[in-house]
Amino acid sequence: MLVSSLFSVIGSGIAMGLGSIGSAVGEGMIAMSAVDSLGRQPKASPKILRIMIIAQAVTETAAIFALVISLLLLFQAGTDSLFKGVTYLSAGLAIGLGTIGAGLGAGLPGAAAMKGIGKQPKNSDVLTVHMIIGQAVTQTSTIFALTVSLILIMLAPDGGLLKMAACLGAGLAMGFGAVGPGIGDGLVARFANLGVARDPRNMGLLTRTMIIGQAITETTDIYAMVVSLILIFVI
Repeated sequence: MLVSSLFSVIGSGIAMGLGSIGSAVGEGMIAMSAVDSLGRQPKASPKILRIMIIAQAVTETAAIFALVISLLLLFQAGTDSLFKGVTYLSAGLAIGLGTIGAGLGAGLPGAAAMKGIGKQPKNSDVLTVHMIIGQAVTQTSTIFALTVSLILIMLAPDGGLLKMAACLGAGLAMGFGAVGPGIGDGLVARFANLGVARDPRNMGLLTRTMIIGQAITETTDIYAMVVSLILIFVI
């Protein structure tokens, strides 16, 4: 069996195994909060259920990205190259680890929106819009991880032992580097959603502050991506 194929199937398993953790927990937090809100406002069940599904669908995005890379790795035949095998393994680590924070982070504003609707069902439309904005930004770290994974699979220049170590380092840098920003973005969005639930008139101010806060939180994600690209193309 080809060495590259051995590593590609391991990378595929890592990508999907780790990639499902954050989204699953995030979706569970949303459902938990929705159930609690239904207990408070059973008459608002159509709104709560509809928005719960929307929130869970956005949270699922991170796992879908992991699934794409996992399936892509499964079908990498390639040549009998140890280098290609290491890049496949690195890609699996990058996306697998990189989706954990985004999945958890997207669940936080979703759960907060469910809580707010349980207290003030009339604010459901405003909360839904604000929730989706906050959740969308949390996916930035996953997009960076997806980009690095695709580069590792398709564009990484061939090399020796040092290059293999550099590619593995790139996968780890991007994977671990994406965890914190994803969770941090989610925390910002969570409390912004709670603020909108208390007083929707402050939505404009809260949205602007949330986006600025999330953008600054994402800077460490950018550092991780820059280091990953240097490791892939320069070292």
